[in-house]
Amino acid sequence: MVDKVLDFGKKLLERIKEWWNKFQPKQKTLIIGIIVVLLLAIAILVAVLTRKQYVNIVNAESTKEAAAVRDLLDGQGLDYKVSSDGLHFDIVSTQQSDANLLLGSNNIPTAAYTIDDVLNGSFSTTEADKQKRYKLFIEEQIEQDVKSMKAVNTASCQLTIPDDNGTLIAQNRETYASVLLELNEGISFTEENAAAIARMVATGLGNATTDNITITDVEGRIWFPVEQSYSTIEKADNMMMLKQEAESLIKNEVRQVLLGTNEFNQIEVGTNIAMDFSQKEITQHNYSTPDDEHDQGLLAHEEVYQSNATDGLGGVPGTDSNSEEDYMIDESSGTRSNTYERKSDYLPNEEIIKTTAATGTIVYNDSSISVAAVRYRVVREEDVRLQGFLDGISWEEYKLANNGKTKLEIDEDLVGMVANATGIPTKNVSFVAYEEVQFIDTIQSTVALKDIIQIVLIVIILTLLAFVVIMSLRTRREVEEEEELAVEDLLQSHVDELEGIETEQKSEARKLIENFVEENPEAVATLLRNWLDEDWG
Repeated sequence: MVDKVLDFGKKLLERIKEWWNKFQPKQKTLIIGIIVVLLLAIAILVAVLTRKQYVNIVNAESTKEAAAVRDLLDGQGLDYKVSSDGLHFDIVSTQQSDANLLLGSNNIPTAAYTIDDVLNGSFSTTEADKQKRYKLFIEEQIEQDVKSMKAVNTASCQLTIPDDNGTLIAQNRETYASVLLELNEGISFTEENAAAIARMVATGLGNATTDNITITDVEGRIWFPVEQSYSTIEKADNMMMLKQEAESLIKNEVRQVLLGTNEFNQIEVGTNIAMDFSQKEITQHNYSTPDDEHDQGLLAHEEVYQSNATDGLGGVPGTDSNSEEDYMIDESSGTRSNTYERKSDYLPNEEIIKTTAATGTIVYNDSSISVAAVRYRVVREEDVRLQGFLDGISWEEYKLANNGKTKLEIDEDLVGMVANATGIPTKNVSFVAYEEVQFIDTIQSTVALKDIIQIVLIVIILTLLAFVVIMSLRTRREVEEEEELAVEDLLQSHVDELEGIETEQKSEARKLIENFVEENPEAVATLLRNWLDEDWG
């Protein structure tokens, strides 16, 4: 087995040597130079691709903190570099997550996420990945800004950014933010401070209001928004808030209705809503009999009084009447009287209805609304160039010359839609619309220097490989042509000699041919192959 391997190796070396000896010295030098350049290009490409990439992980504020960071990194065996002042630490990008977890568990803040981290990316970085990086960048930026306040020890921010699907409705949606605070003891923190943080966060996010901002602390207290009190003192503020909520609701309804027509790209709505905050209480009493068998209510109380009296005639009071003897004859005539009195209290069915009229109702006839809409007409730079409108002027000059807006005629149906959607009369609806030009510049492709170097090296390597293959085929073809011409010339010279020989001297010609075959077997074999190829071709 070993002998076969050795024999195969010897034969392979002989073939390689035979193939190499076919080239001329100049060709050998060219091939060696190409191989050297090719190896050098491969080495440079490998060095660029495998070079360690370091990213900033910690910017220590003191040498004491820097020493603690160094001990932690050394303890985990992480690969890092330290600046000349000993305060800035850079770590290999592949170990960045491990370093973040290590330092975070030891309460050491890592370096802030920068906008370069958001924008930098390889060819495999998607737009969704960039959106996630941007969200992380904004969250860390808000945390850094909030922690700069004296009363705040630490801050954590969570954002909920609505998906941007390219529609105007999605663009008008505001981002939700939740900020969790750990406050320092002994330092005053008030609701005004929380409101200031909410306004700062809303401004940084591009929100028009602070409606979607919530600020809490680790104790579970909600600092913002402040719970509304409905006491008499704050009654006026609550009325104003109710008016603002009603106006906001009407504005959103109008925007959605008009955007649904796909006629406009931007819509702004202004309202002046009249509201009735007066309080009204109405009490109504209804009486009825208990059932159909009675024409009056049930007896609740009754008083009855009855008196009978009789009157008669008599003698003189005293003894005068007995002084004479007489006979008793009834000649008297008397009077009688009867008295009857009755009082009754009845209980009819009674229904008491107490109605309290709602406060804060919209008075539509006294309300008004105004709508300003904009329609964008997209003009692309490449389309303008193709149409020949940029002959003699630049793209910037063209934009300045056509950057006007045109007022549009409003259809009565649109005004009717606004009136029906809000309940406000048509006479109180004001609607204006304009058309504006939106210019889109030609997108210039941006390629990083590292990507350019990689592409150039790949092109060079492919070019060199193609050149080597072409030169090898060309050299082999030239050698075969030279050998073929040499053999044909040699045979032609012998044939010319043979033509002068007589027929009786054929034995001498045979000898010459045999000598030629013995001396040049390879040339004869090449000639025979060429003849066979010509015959079979």
